[in-house]
Order: sequence, then C-alpha cells, then structure tokens
Amino acid sequence: MNMSAAPPISVAGVLYNPYRPAARALAERLHAWLQARGVRAWLGSSYEVTDIRTCSREPCTLLITLGGDGTILRAARAALPDAPPILAVNFGRLGFLAEVSPDEVEPALERVLAGDFWIEERPLLDVAVYDDGNLVEQAVAVNEVVLARGDGPRALRIDVWVDDAHLTRYTADGVVVASPTGSTAYVLAAGGPIVAPTADVLIVQPIAAHLTHVRSLVVPGSARVALSTVTHHHETVAVIDGQLSLAWTPAHRLVVTQSRHTLRFVRLGASNYYYATLETRLDRRNE
Repeated sequence: MNMSAAPPISVAGVLYNPYRPAARALAERLHAWLQARGVRAWLGSSYEVTDIRTCSREPCTLLITLGGDGTILRAARAALPDAPPILAVNFGRLGFLAEVSPDEVEPALERVLAGDFWIEERPLLDVAVYDDGNLVEQAVAVNEVVLARGDGPRALRIDVWVDDAHLTRYTADGVVVASPTGSTAYVLAAGGPIVAPTADVLIVQPIAAHLTHVRSLVVPGSARVALSTVTHHHETVAVIDGQLSLAWTPAHRLVVTQSRHTLRFVRLGASNYYYATLETRLDRRNE
C-alpha cells in the first residue's frame, strides 16, 4: 500500500456540501474548533470553490470535506495540482472514499493535530481530448472518464487502443476507463472488477457490450489508453467523474494515462482498512 509520512498541520480548509444543512453546520463548528487550537482555517462550499489556492495566502496542509463521495471528487479537483491530504467526513450513503463519520470528527482531528495518522496515496488519471493530433481539452479524473451514447437508442462502436496497439472494437452503450479508486464506482456498476485503491493499474470496462471477448481489462499504470467512436451519426458524451463534461465530436480521440499527481487521504485506521470494510460498504449499495 502506498503510504507516506504525516505532515504537520498549520493551515486547514473546510469544504462542505451546501445542500446538506448538517454538513454546513458541522463545517462552521469545525472552522471555529480549528482556529481555537491555533490552526489557520478557511471555510467554503464545494460547489463554489474551484481552486483552493484562492482561499488562503498560505498553502493548505489539510483539507477537510463534509459530504458524500461527490463532495470529495469536487474538492480533489479544486485542490490540484499540489493537493494537501484530505480528511473526508461522510454525509453520503456509500462513503467509499471517506473514513470518518460526523460524530467521530473531533476526536479524529485531535489525532490528526497530534500527528497520529498516515497518508494513503491513490493514483489519478490525466484525460486529454485530441482533434487530428491537436489538444482540444484536458482534465484530471479521480474515478473515471466515460465515453458513452447520449440520448439516442442505438449502441456505439468504440475503438480501443492500448499503447498504440488496437485492442478491440466494442459495440456497447459506452466504455469506462477508470483508476483503481474508480473500480468501486461506475466500473462496479458495469460489472467490472474491484481493484485495490493504491494499485498501479488502469481499468478498461465496456458498458452493456454486445458479443465481445474482452469484457474487462486491467492494464499497467504506465499504459496509454485511447478511445474513438466509429458510429459518427450517434450522439456521444464524454464525462469525468459524473460531474465534468468534455467537448466531443466524431473526429475526436480520447487519451487516458496515469497522472503524475496523486490523491492523498488522511487515514486513522489500520493499513488493511480497505479490505476489512469493503463488504460493509458494498452492502450499503442495496440499502
């Protein structure tokens, strides 16, 4: 497991989901709690803060998120490129990324300020859209990028390359390229594998594919995965983490590689926490 040393906490940001009143109330309380203990702190909405560097003159050394996994995804993108460790407080239903519940947060922060924690590093994805070799758009994904049909009823034909070798042509509703973290998100819903979150791999997963021998593929983190659509007359959408839409035309090519940036989480439990809690978290999907 990718672990790194715990840095001292001097400046903390608190990002909350504004559509959850309990999250906002706790955020305001934690803001005051941190300041009372000598930590310089700022407070913001995860829907409004798009770059945490605008929130403080000093670099943030801890980012606290209060919401569900969606709040963490927004916060992670707002924190790049030099993202501080994230302590995620779960107000959502699944909470695959968060470790701390609202009633545990103050004891958890006492431990964090005392340096009693470790850092888990997870790989991210660099996503780029090209048009005839020219870069059109680029972004970073935490979970995945999805190339899928829009509102039309017909399946797409999508070509997939790995390291410039043509892998297959899917006839499918779409294709997901995911990080290990994303293996418990869209990939799991599409019937793909669960991968340890710190593994050095990428996952290629078709959505409702027809007559294919390549149902799922796990490739090394060093691989370069490219997608393009053959069915030019169908509407196609490219979406990152279910939140960010990318420009797409039939002439475009989507290229996904592992990012040099990582997502870092504050962890308080044992290093085997992921396996010890995985079944419980999966059970919540059926609640």
